[in-house]
Amino acid sequence: MRMPLSKMLARLLRETANKIDAGNSEITDSEAMDIMSLFSHEVMSKAKACEYLNISRSRFDDLVREKKLPKGRKRVGFKELVFYKDELDAAVRKIRDKK
Repeated sequence: MRMPLSKMLARLLRETANKIDAGNSEITDSEAMDIMSLFSHEVMSKAKACEYLNISRSRFDDLVREKKLPKGRKRVGFKELVFYKDELDAAVRKIRDKK
């Protein structure tokens, strides 16, 4: 009988956590950030995103226009665009890596 995917995922996560705790993990910081982003798909308003990045709304708009930050996404039933924390984090890492 095949193990359900959710149980396989739980087992792999436990094994990985145990390796990290024991200092036996070969996961790089970049890989760790990628894994964490899968679990941190947090939705933010533009105001929250500006606060999170510690920049003004006009600077935020400039960075979106320059395609350095992702464009907001529409959600059904909401007027305001939303931004995802993990996508903002990835964009900021990309900006920092270019410097």
